[in-house]
Amino acid sequence: MNRRFALLALTALAAGFAAPGLAQQPASDLRPRTAVAPQPQIVALEGAERAAAIAAANTTLNAIQRLQGRFVQTAPDGGRAGGAFYLQRPGRLRFEYDPPATLLIVSDGSVVAMRDTELRTTERTPLRSTPLNLILGATINLERDARITRVSRSGAWTMITARDRSGQTDGQITLHFFGAANELRSWDVVDATGARTRITLSGLTQPASLDRSLFRLEDMLTNRRGGGR
Repeated sequence: MNRRFALLALTALAAGFAAPGLAQQPASDLRPRTAVAPQPQIVALEGAERAAAIAAANTTLNAIQRLQGRFVQTAPDGGRAGGAFYLQRPGRLRFEYDPPATLLIVSDGSVVAMRDTELRTTERTPLRSTPLNLILGATINLERDARITRVSRSGAWTMITARDRSGQTDGQITLHFFGAANELRSWDVVDATGARTRITLSGLTQPASLDRSLFRLEDMLTNRRGGGR
């Protein structure tokens, strides 16, 4: 998988790096198992409905200042890995993978870094060159910042598929929003080869503050775990 594009998976909000050192666990070993896949009979939205769905997504994303919870990453081969994530807009994100995975992903507002604690390697890329920039901006406007290729609905789910407007990143991301509150519950990243990675969120809370050290790249070497303050 293209490493740069797979980063959103986190996710995110992305899909994290699809990197060596990510030991995936069988699906049966991960809890909770939240069913988030959109149901069949997906209907494409056009005109006013399309515009309203995009506006609602922008409202949801702009309302998030801080967010923390759990994530499950499902790889193209069905393997799953989970962990904790912390998000603070603008620009800051942390994904801590549970053992036996050895990855830690941190965005400090300008650079996204992936640390493999077993190999003792760190890879860095500018935040603006990753799809994470789409959901971590100071002001989020999906229509302005991305090339939206499809907006659709299936029951209580609304799905927005977007590609990088600049062309610097291959592949596409589909954001999945659920219910009347239009909550962001998951997203899929499809790379240039067609391989799909899903990030599913659960146990979401919006703390009043988060420890600033969670997003400092220099603290990655210690693989420090932290929480809100």
